Amino acid sequence: MSEDQNSEPKKLSQQLDELAELVKALETPDIEIEEAMALYESGMKLAQAAQQALAEAEQRIEIITANSKPSNSDS
Repeated sequence: MSEDQNSEPKKLSQQLDELAELVKALETPDIEIEEAMALYESGMKLAQAAQQALAEAEQRIEIITANSKPSNSDS
């Protein structure tokens, strides 16, 4: 589940889907500790990337909103 340096970033929906699959796998009662740790590490990386994508989207929305407000200049 690693992402190449040159590959296109995953969409947020893809990241969330992968996180859901990782959680399902981690909830399996007979999972080996090594596999669980690898899945946890992958999940943390995905969660961090998703958080970054959300922060960037929020910043874009703030810029768009600020640019769409009429200016209150007194001429």
